[in-house]
Amino acid sequence: MSRVTPAGRPVAFGGRPVTAAPRGPSRLSEPNKEESVVSRPSVIIVGSGVGGLALAGMLTRQGCEVVVLERSAERRDGLAITIWPNALRAIRRSGGEEMYEAVLKVCEPIHSARMISQSRGPLAAIDLGFLTRRYGVTGQGVTRAELLDTLIALAGAPVRFGAEVSRVSPDGTVVLTDGETLRADVVVGADGVGSTVRRSLLRPGQDDRRENPLESWQGVVDRGGIWTSEGADFHFGPLGTCGIMPLTDDRVYWFVDGSIRTPPTGEGWPDVVRALVAATPAEQLFPGQAWDRRPVRRWGRGRVTLLGDAAHPILPTIGQGACMALEDAGVLAARIAQDPDPVCALRRYEDDRYPRVLGHFKKARGMLRMRALPGAVRDRMLAALPDRTITRMYTESTVPLPEFS
Repeated sequence: MSRVTPAGRPVAFGGRPVTAAPRGPSRLSEPNKEESVVSRPSVIIVGSGVGGLALAGMLTRQGCEVVVLERSAERRDGLAITIWPNALRAIRRSGGEEMYEAVLKVCEPIHSARMISQSRGPLAAIDLGFLTRRYGVTGQGVTRAELLDTLIALAGAPVRFGAEVSRVSPDGTVVLTDGETLRADVVVGADGVGSTVRRSLLRPGQDDRRENPLESWQGVVDRGGIWTSEGADFHFGPLGTCGIMPLTDDRVYWFVDGSIRTPPTGEGWPDVVRALVAATPAEQLFPGQAWDRRPVRRWGRGRVTLLGDAAHPILPTIGQGACMALEDAGVLAARIAQDPDPVCALRRYEDDRYPRVLGHFKKARGMLRMRALPGAVRDRMLAALPDRTITRMYTESTVPLPEFS
């Protein structure tokens, strides 16, 4: 690999010696014409989140030369997420057994879920065991920090922390804020909902608004006898929705969302949630905000594409945000492996992903509308439905893509 400094002098990059840089930016591992049929593309991934790191591991497994650029000075922690069979199948098929088993090792299975009304009590019992019977694995709870550490270890590529991108061009040129310029056959913006890569690709007048801000408080805490369920619980009440799910090492992740300005410690919240909040160390208590944006059919240009929230942020109401990023990674890695023309591979990836992410975007908004119904109406509706129907509604977004089945 090589890079070009503002002075145009070649320097070592990724621990590898480089050749003299030409005028202007140099392409990472530029293939010669004789080897172009069998060579693998060089790839720059902007952003070291779940999707970007998973993609790095999938691509290096194919023999691609990859570098990951992360603007933060160190790995960001975050709290916890759920990973469902659709994402796990993508990891297994595109990332291989080693990545799949390593991810499962830091996860806690979720075998059931309950929906509970603060006024009516239990509304539904969701059996997630059928996911294991059908797909070989159920939903999983995992801390973001442990998942990121696992994916970094499997990336097989340098992750450059403190490398902030200023702009990206459709020809595969990436310019950092310190003036350093890189170029690759493929550039993937996996840099989240406020993506710099996305902004670089916007045409004049193109809408980039984020919608439906959803405020929340979240935390990770030891069970401590406060919460004894082995599945996940969702509480619906007048102040908002509360969720609790198991993690490894006898810990739990909890969240509340709605119009919430302060931690949920006062009257009106379920006793178990108030107890979990009270037991959560201050450094593990976080406010949060999520947005969505309606997906567009074409989110890349030239040698550049987007992945995950950078392309199609969805609300967390169906627990599929990280899963969509992992599916993106699996499909993009597969298209790059299948098509010798990187630009064609990127457009095929976008074409293939658009219907899927649009469907999940709509499902997440639909779940938000259901939560926002007047409490009595929502509770009567859920109580009237058979558990089997609610289980199907709750899990329809977790069905793996046919190519990963």
